[in-house]
Amino acid sequence: MIIKNGCVTLRAIEVRDAELLLGMMNSPEIERAIGGFSLPVNEAQQREWIDKYRNTEKQIRWMIELDNGCTIGVIMLFDIDMKNGTAEVGYKTMAEKDVRIKGDMDDAMQGVLGYAFGELRLNCVYAHALVTNERSERMLERNGFSKEGVLRQRTFQNGSYVDMNVFSILGNEFDTKAR
Repeated sequence: MIIKNGCVTLRAIEVRDAELLLGMMNSPEIERAIGGFSLPVNEAQQREWIDKYRNTEKQIRWMIELDNGCTIGVIMLFDIDMKNGTAEVGYKTMAEKDVRIKGDMDDAMQGVLGYAFGELRLNCVYAHALVTNERSERMLERNGFSKEGVLRQRTFQNGSYVDMNVFSILGNEFDTKAR
């Protein structure tokens, strides 16, 4: 399903997205911002991944395309648990400031939350953000997420362990807290 919300269109991953996805996978700045661990990926590996990737009942990924035609990143629901009505949301962006549109990530998040709560009938969407990633934390809070707590020393970054904050939003909070 394609989701149109505000200045964004959330659409399926296409071969034309290979260069952007490759750049995000190999970006040390993105890895530092979100935590985790990525091995270097080459162009052939990225194209093979795109060819084999399929959205499933457990994870859905959308490319974030702006009204100006620029694609700035990816947003995803993963660890979707239909029995318990939960899923984690994650996102990565990589675009120059001059192509961005004010509120683009808020529009993308609102589109995904609308889909999660309206179409999938989930009860809770949660997210993790490194304590060092204040931009991500502000975006989550602007979109109605509440900070639930801290996962202590969850990620190893630049020689030390870093805490990660956990955020969530419930379906019945979505309409009242959304911007």
